[in-house]
Amino acid sequence: MKENLTELKDLNFYFTDDMKQTLFDMLTIQKMLESDNLSYKELRQLEKEKEKLLKHFREELHVNNLVEVEIVREFLQMKKEEKNE
Repeated sequence: MKENLTELKDLNFYFTDDMKQTLFDMLTIQKMLESDNLSYKELRQLEKEKEKLLKHFREELHVNNLVEVEIVREFLQMKKEEKNE
């Protein structure tokens, strides 16, 4: 398992400018969601927008980092199987 962790540390993910902007937008929305000054409707709208951005980010991450994403998925699957044993 320790070998696998070392391999994960060595992964280099590629982040496009679009991904960076999306991440920044999600963080901004999260900060806004933590505010006490929002109505229920505003909260729902922000949550929907955040989910939309998260979906976009995941898609971009996958497209731009196919091998890295697959390695992480395999690692998580192995970890899950070890936990269930």
